[in-house]
Amino acid sequence: MARKIRTEQEKKKSRKRALIIILVLLVVISIGAALIIKVFKDDPKQVVKVNVLKQNDKYGYTLTDNDSDYFKDEFDKLIKIIDNDPVNEEEYATQVARMFTIDLFTMSTKINKYDIGGYEYYHSTKKDVFEKKVIYGLYETLLDNTYGDRNQELPEISNVETVSTEKTTYKLDTNEVDGYLVKLKMTYQKDLDYPEEASIVVCKEDNGRWSVVDFQPTLNPEYK
Repeated sequence: MARKIRTEQEKKKSRKRALIIILVLLVVISIGAALIIKVFKDDPKQVVKVNVLKQNDKYGYTLTDNDSDYFKDEFDKLIKIIDNDPVNEEEYATQVARMFTIDLFTMSTKINKYDIGGYEYYHSTKKDVFEKKVIYGLYETLLDNTYGDRNQELPEISNVETVSTEKTTYKLDTNEVDGYLVKLKMTYQKDLDYPEEASIVVCKEDNGRWSVVDFQPTLNPEYK
């Protein structure tokens, strides 16, 4: 009988110890979870999210909430032009040149140097060359803003004036193609010594999309 009593006591002690261990583990897990939630909640380095506001499926043009107000207004003008039937091709080409320039030199809205302005307005056969020129040239000193903590003065175009649009020809690879030469003047929110003039050649791709094939920061371009 004495042995049976000791056994029951041992079982009770064992259950008590197990209960204490479980309670301690629950407390530790709760504290750990609370700390993790607090770290994520209070951490100022949240990734900047860029959301698409509008998208034109036919030609792949997109507008995001990160774009400047001026760019958004010009984007609406572009969509109105291409939604017309028939499309006024001179107006379309001119607006593409404007959009390209605004997007390229509004660097304040870019997340990093790989977020290339004007990329979707460039000719499909010349995108790779354009991308490299921007990353290792114009955007080379652009600091990363993944967490929204960039402290760098960057250009933002506030107005573009169309100086002229005229028909031209351009040698694309081995072919001579028709296009438009669009000359522009740019104004910035603040003068940071970026180009204020541009001459842009826009040509038509096979799918009817007008795209930039050449950009020069002057009103007097030279073509070899």
